[in-house]
Amino acid sequence: MSQSKQVFLPKLFEPGRIGTMEVRNRLVMAPMGTSYAGEDGSVSPRIKAYYGARARGGAGLIIVECTCVERNLGKTSRLASQLLIDDDNMIPGLAELARSIQEHGAKAAIQLHHSGREGHPKQQPVAPSAIAAFGGQLPRELTVAEIGELVDRFAQAAGRARKAGFDGVEIHGASDYLIDQFLSGFSNKRSDDYGGSVENRARFLIEIVRAIRGVVGPDYPVWCRINGQEPGLVGGIILEESCRIARMAEEAGSNAVHVTTWGPGEGRVPVTVAGEGYLASVIAGVKKAVTVPVIGVGRINPELGEEMLRQGNADFIAVGRGFLTDPDFPQKAASGALEDITPCICCNSCGDSIRGFRSPGRFMHCAVNAATGKETESVLQPAEKTRKVMVIGGGPAGLEAARVAALRGHRVVVYEQEKEPGGQLNLASLPPHKSAIQPFIGYLVRQLNKLGVRLVLGTKAGLQQVAEESPDIIILAAGSRPIVPKIRGGDKGMLLARDVLREKVDVGERVVIIGGGLVGCETAEFLAEKGKKLTIVEILGEIAADVGPQHRVLLLERLADRGVEMIPSVQDEEFVENGLMITAGGEKRLLQADSIVIAAGARQNTELFDSLQKKGRSLYLIGDCIEPGAIRRAIYDGFTVGRLI
Repeated sequence: MSQSKQVFLPKLFEPGRIGTMEVRNRLVMAPMGTSYAGEDGSVSPRIKAYYGARARGGAGLIIVECTCVERNLGKTSRLASQLLIDDDNMIPGLAELARSIQEHGAKAAIQLHHSGREGHPKQQPVAPSAIAAFGGQLPRELTVAEIGELVDRFAQAAGRARKAGFDGVEIHGASDYLIDQFLSGFSNKRSDDYGGSVENRARFLIEIVRAIRGVVGPDYPVWCRINGQEPGLVGGIILEESCRIARMAEEAGSNAVHVTTWGPGEGRVPVTVAGEGYLASVIAGVKKAVTVPVIGVGRINPELGEEMLRQGNADFIAVGRGFLTDPDFPQKAASGALEDITPCICCNSCGDSIRGFRSPGRFMHCAVNAATGKETESVLQPAEKTRKVMVIGGGPAGLEAARVAALRGHRVVVYEQEKEPGGQLNLASLPPHKSAIQPFIGYLVRQLNKLGVRLVLGTKAGLQQVAEESPDIIILAAGSRPIVPKIRGGDKGMLLARDVLREKVDVGERVVIIGGGLVGCETAEFLAEKGKKLTIVEILGEIAADVGPQHRVLLLERLADRGVEMIPSVQDEEFVENGLMITAGGEKRLLQADSIVIAAGARQNTELFDSLQKKGRSLYLIGDCIEPGAIRRAIYDGFTVGRLI
């Protein structure tokens, strides 16, 4: 079995201090909303298990997600399924949550939050100024008296956190929520003492820090999270302003500053396009402005985090999505086994799963870790009886099923007809901004090698191979096949999107793509970067209708910026000599094209299913074999079958 490359990170795992709080290492779990709370805002068994798993995995400090300090002002400030800390009756449950973290040696903090104009969409929210959030309702401007009331609510919430046993509190002053709405000149147009200059816009935050100090005393750890910048916004926060805000917060009694960037609309830096450590220079800039510890976040891998600490550009490294993909990554990093850490593929499935907490019933999930949010029911137990398992198909579903089955003690062999494993993941990694998928394929293959799973590549499994292997259990994960629609006029010049992405075919200068879903749009972006003239046609009423909301907005913007024409609601298509004749909006139109690319979806590949079923085999069907879908579905299927067989 192969061994992981050993990488040692001494700075990352030395103790640190925030105020009076000593932390066992410099790794912080960043606060991320989950929607795991009870309907009444209480601490649920699910949320305790979720945070407990991350503490057990070796985090130094866990900052519990944004927790509502006031649900009643405007009756809008609480997001759906959000934790509450606005009443003393919440203290017992919060105490249980703090203990579920602390019992594993991690420190527990909780983030105090008010959503402001990002609140519940069914009622009018409140904000510093009557400026609507992107896609949201017009808020009501807060009065000075209401501002004072909210300052008191934050202070009372901090007092409850201390009574519940939390080791500290973080004031959420970022991410286009209420405090950030005051701090940003983009969203704050007030002309009183809470608007105008940086000092006035920061007044709300500074009053909150001082009020909290008055309740919890001088020794209890309190700090704030702020945007280091809001790029792309006229009047948005710039680094010089964030440095001034950080200094004012320190002077008011903040024991640390947590630097992020997530502003309104165009001020957001999406994980799908951000590079690793994209905020490193901003974090370093704030670090120079203050004497208290600085917590930095923003796609920071362990090696980069070690470098930032060594150079003195940060004091703690906060990780968000990395704790979703792998709760145990601190322990793995501490041992030097970085290759064993499950990598994030930057798909933003986690963010799209809750979309601002605005939709009840939607919960945080992770595309590459099926156990996220299901920690209690996802424990892997050794198999009662070791069996030989044959997995047919080396895509994400098959590889995950093999990994989990082998972890439980089964003897596993995987057959993949291509010469490289990964299946659709290999295709998915080819369009722009998708390169983060490749490391995940490598991770799965390394884990199978370490577990002794036999990979048979370049061999299409059939009944003969099944007979030769004589498995006890067969897992059919043979994936899907592209749908090729029947279009009048023949198929002259028609190419498959998968062949275009693999650059197996020559593509002309003028290209029409039939199919405006994720594959069609990403293929268009792939070709647009090569200078092709693109048109996408789609029978549905929307382009990219199968893409998550945040990723969809950015994808469509990039396509439009590159001059890609997008035509939804196409009712009829016909190949003609020099292109494609379509009917849209009741009118016929000729789209001239040198090449026509098909991206019309996929259908399940169940070629072996009937034959194997007739032979009475113990057989499981997973992934695209059931229904073509996203990576998350494939991983979930693989994990579930591997856990149960």
